Amino acid sequence: MKNAINYYYNLFPDHISNIDNYFYFTIDDELYHLKPYTRSPNEGQAIIKLNKEMTNRNLLVHEIVINKNKDIITIINNIPYLLYKVIINPNKKISLSEISFLSNQNIPYDKELERTNWDVLWSNKIDYFEYQINQIGKKHPYIVDSFSYYTGLAENAISYVKNTLIEAKPELSDQGTISHRKIQSNLSVYDLYDPNNIIIDHKARDLAEYIKLSFFTQNHNIFKELDVYFNYNYFSYYGIRLLFARIVYPSYYFDLYEDILLDKIKEKEIITITNTTTEFENYLYQVYLYLKKYYNIPEIEWLTKRKNEGFNLH
Repeated sequence: MKNAINYYYNLFPDHISNIDNYFYFTIDDELYHLKPYTRSPNEGQAIIKLNKEMTNRNLLVHEIVINKNKDIITIINNIPYLLYKVIINPNKKISLSEISFLSNQNIPYDKELERTNWDVLWSNKIDYFEYQINQIGKKHPYIVDSFSYYTGLAENAISYVKNTLIEAKPELSDQGTISHRKIQSNLSVYDLYDPNNIIIDHKARDLAEYIKLSFFTQNHNIFKELDVYFNYNYFSYYGIRLLFARIVYPSYYFDLYEDILLDKIKEKEIITITNTTTEFENYLYQVYLYLKKYYNIPEIEWLTKRKNEGFNLH
């Protein structure tokens, strides 16, 4: 790999570390990461344009390094890679204020990066997962036992989005903004500034993921954080309904599902999710009540029926 980095980037690190095809090295006290590129080839130009725009505005973002061919993607051993300078301590934890700051940037972007059609994307994903589970179900008993419950949650979220599109109208505050494909369970700020992770979506996306992960990280200050967040961030009725739909959607489960099928983690790790269904339902209801104080959002009937089962973070 050292020869490839020398050849394609004219960089000459003394030592390169490798963890699962993620390469790390330092030159003149600057940290570089060479990571597999996991986006569509068509998005390459849109990603570099957005990266340059964010860098020019002095927004925190890992700076993409162009190769000698003036491209962001470098094929090494048949794997596409992206190289960038890391601009912040990878071990620092995400704060809601950082999510808020990025989501409030009015920045030009390429439509290629948009991911706003949630109902279509989720429906297609569920259809694909259902096809997969019919093919490999016997190999994954823990997934089989839990799959229908979480696809049911996903269907609830899809219906909530579809009804929102019919019953509410977007406002200027609902335009696409800097968002992320995934915010990982370790809540590392590194993910916020990874150009391989940045997309354009409704600001409800990242907020919803933070709220869901706050349950699994036992963040008991979440509602106080939300008080501060909503004091500085306006949400339309349309936007707040999208937010609740995204909170209901079990991305945390499907992320584990995909990692299990890719053999990145052991299947038993999904038990950490499935053992908390009752507690998470009650958490969902507490979030619903919190949002309901400010917006008259529709309820989810089965969730309301279970409102007396406990778990209050206040």
